[in-house]
Amino acid sequence: MLKKIFSRLALMLLILLIEIALVLAAAVYLELIWVYTVIFYVFISIIVLLIIVNRGGTPDLKIPWIVVVLLFPVLGALIYVFFANHGLKPKYTRVERGVKKLAKKYFPKYSIDMDELLKSKNPYTPTFQFLGNAMRYTPTYGNRVTYYKSGEEWFPKFIEELKSAKEFIFMEFFIIDRHSIYWKRIEEVLLQKAKEGVEVRLLYDDIGCAGLMHSVYPSQMRKKGIKCYRFNPFVPVLSGLFNNRDHRKIAVIDHKMAFTGGMNLADEYANEIVRFGYWKDAMIKIEGPAINNLIFIFLSLFDLAQLKLSDYDKYLNYQYERYSENALVTPFGDGPEPFYEHNTGESTFVNMIENAKETVYICTPYFIPTENLKSSIIRAGYRGVDIRILLPGIPDKKLVYKMAMRYFPDLIEAGVKVYTYNEGFNHEKAVVVDGKIAFIGTINMDYRSLVHHFECGAIFMHSEAVKDVEDDLLDCYEHSELVNINDVKLGFFTKVICYLLNVFSQML
Repeated sequence: MLKKIFSRLALMLLILLIEIALVLAAAVYLELIWVYTVIFYVFISIIVLLIIVNRGGTPDLKIPWIVVVLLFPVLGALIYVFFANHGLKPKYTRVERGVKKLAKKYFPKYSIDMDELLKSKNPYTPTFQFLGNAMRYTPTYGNRVTYYKSGEEWFPKFIEELKSAKEFIFMEFFIIDRHSIYWKRIEEVLLQKAKEGVEVRLLYDDIGCAGLMHSVYPSQMRKKGIKCYRFNPFVPVLSGLFNNRDHRKIAVIDHKMAFTGGMNLADEYANEIVRFGYWKDAMIKIEGPAINNLIFIFLSLFDLAQLKLSDYDKYLNYQYERYSENALVTPFGDGPEPFYEHNTGESTFVNMIENAKETVYICTPYFIPTENLKSSIIRAGYRGVDIRILLPGIPDKKLVYKMAMRYFPDLIEAGVKVYTYNEGFNHEKAVVVDGKIAFIGTINMDYRSLVHHFECGAIFMHSEAVKDVEDDLLDCYEHSELVNINDVKLGFFTKVICYLLNVFSQML
C-alpha cells in the first residue's frame, strides 16, 4: 500500500487533481481575480513542465522536478530555475569546448588496439567498445595493473613512488585532510619536488574539503611553486551547479604510473584513525599507454578550475613502454551534462552486467541505483548469474543505508545475494564479472555518483589484478553477513521517510 501511495505516478496524479479542483472551486466560489490567479499558476506549471519534459535526461531524473512543479506551481518553477543543473557557467564553456575538441584529436574512435579487440571477438568487448566509440576513451593493450586492497598497503608505496618523480606530478582528490599524518608526508614530498623543478599540479574539491582545508591554501601553495586549485568553489547562492562535485581520485607520476580508486587523502583510509570500524578501500596502479587517459581526464577538470587550456601536446605525445603482461585497460571519466553526453559510469556497469555469464561481484558503500542499473542487476539474477553485492556493516550514513534496504526484497527475489561487511565500512567501489573483467574507481552505485558528480575509474582484462580483486571480494564476503529476506524490516515511520525521499533521490 505504501508503495502505491508514495509512487511518483500516484503523487503526480493527486497533485494534478488538486490543482484542477482549485481552479473549479475558484470559478464557483471566489471572485474573478482569484480565478485568473489560479489559471496563471497552472499556466506557469505547464510551461515549466514542457521545458522539463523536452530537456535531455532519463524519465527518472525528470519526474522529481515534475512533482515539485505540480505541488508548488510558482515556487516549484523558481526552485527549478535556480536549483536545477542547467549546464556549466558561461566562464567554463570555452574551456569545455576546447577539451572536447582535444579529445577528438588525441583519442580517435578507431585505433590499432580497438581493431585488435574487435577481431578477438571477446564476449566482454562491448564494454570497451562503448567507452571507445561513445566517450573516446581508447582501450589499450600493453599495460600492467597492480591492485592495492587496503590503505595500509597503498599509502606507504604511493609516497615512495612520489619521491621518484622527475618531470611532473598530477594529483586530484575529493578529500584532503590537512591534519592527517599521511597528507603531511605527501605535502612534504610535493614541496620538495617543486623545489627540484618538478611540475606539481594539485586539484581538490571545495565542498569535499570543507573544514579540512583553508580557502587560502591554493594561493599559498602557488606561491611555493605548486599549481593548486579548488574545484567549483562554493558560494552561498541557489544553484544546481554546486551539486556537481569533483569526486575523483587520480594521481599521475611522470609517464611512469597512474593511480585511481576509492581512497582520499585522510588517515581513516589507512586505518590510522577508526571511523565506522575497519575502513575497507582499494586503489590500482596502472603502468603503460593507458596512463594517457588519466592524464587527459585530470587535465580536463584542472583546466576548468584554472580557466585555461593546458599544453596537451606536452603530456599526451609520448611513446609508452609496453609490458609483457599486456593488460587491456580503459580508464574513463564521468560527469554531468553537458560536459559528458552519456552517463558513462551507469552505462559501463550495465554493459558489464548484461554480458555476465556466471558471476558478478560488486562492492559499493551506497546503493540507490538508477532504474536502468537496478533492472540490469535483477535481470541478470533471474538469468541465473551469481550476483553478490557487498554493503557496509557499519554505514556512515544510516538513512542512506535504510533507503538501500528498500531494494533488498526485489534483489533477493531475483536470486541476488546481499551482504553486509562485518568488519566495518567498505568504501571500495569494485565490480568483477566472470573473473575476466574488473572495474575499480570512484563511482558509487547511487545518483550522486552516477548522475551529478565528476567521477573516474578503469576497466581492465588479461591481468592478474582481475583475480586479485575477485579474491579480495570473495574474502570480504566470507567476513560478511548474508542478508535474509526476513531480516529486511523497516519501521512504519522509517518507511514513510524513505518513500518520500525516494521521490526526490535523483535530485540529491
